[in-house]
Amino acid sequence: MSSDNSTSTDTNTKQGQGQGKQRDTMHLTTALCFVTSTTFWLVCLFRYHPNAWYVFQNAFAILAVCFVADNTAACLAPSLKRRQVVMHYFLGWAQNLLYILLFVASPSRFEKVWTSLFFGYYLFTWIMMLTQKAEFFFMFRLFYTIHHASAFFITGSWMIVSPCCFLDDNVFIYRAIVIWLSAEIWNDGLNTFRGIRSKTDKNVLRRMKTVVFVMERIHRSIAYFQPLTVPATQHNTLMWVVLGTGLWNDTLDVSFQLKSLCKHYREAKQQSEEKRRGSHLEVEVAVEEKEEVMTRNATAETESDIVLDA
Repeated sequence: MSSDNSTSTDTNTKQGQGQGKQRDTMHLTTALCFVTSTTFWLVCLFRYHPNAWYVFQNAFAILAVCFVADNTAACLAPSLKRRQVVMHYFLGWAQNLLYILLFVASPSRFEKVWTSLFFGYYLFTWIMMLTQKAEFFFMFRLFYTIHHASAFFITGSWMIVSPCCFLDDNVFIYRAIVIWLSAEIWNDGLNTFRGIRSKTDKNVLRRMKTVVFVMERIHRSIAYFQPLTVPATQHNTLMWVVLGTGLWNDTLDVSFQLKSLCKHYREAKQQSEEKRRGSHLEVEVAVEEKEEVMTRNATAETESDIVLDA
């Protein structure tokens, strides 16, 4: 008995050590991706953007707003589980809503401000994942490390190309960008709801996640049709770079989302099969009990007849 306990303890210890090494490796990967992609993005900003310091200063103002919002949530909702994860999604939802409102109000204003919103919010997520790694589960950190690094390289490439098209009429490109960026509002909204209402039925969440996945794909696909709204003479290099890099990032998003959806549906199928097997087992037990009762009754009647005959 003591041998079995020691073996179990050793196994748990090894598993814990393996998970610890995995977390440390993920943390190092996140740090390296942060340094590399952020350095690339800042070089692109100061080398190619006409208002680099304006973007940089506003980005840190957005970063400060994110930290204030996070601390406010900590004071107002101290019992909120995974607060940092919930705030990541809530602030992402707010960011995407601001993209839409800014563009509707003034496309030129969106052109000046969106880069600051983007960099400030993404920088907030990077910092939170690096400084409070225990608050973020492994798959969250894996996905957003890849996602944010990819997003920095993609938007950095937009800045590299944009000077060659600076004098063109790029309103349709910025319209495509705001549609493409704001498509995440569906997923951010769902995950904010999921974080606040953590006891929501899993089957309901699975259906909601499926609907959100479809809506996000429809929303984002509209961005790729924006070049069709203008004459072909307005198409330029920036447009092709935006569309090409956007497709790459969409492929990344879809692969992770489909994997998550498939996992949810597999779990639901397994639970359904286990429940069905359980119900069949209950029926079999009930039948066996009924047959046993009938057998006992028949035996009692036979014994009674024997006694009466005697």
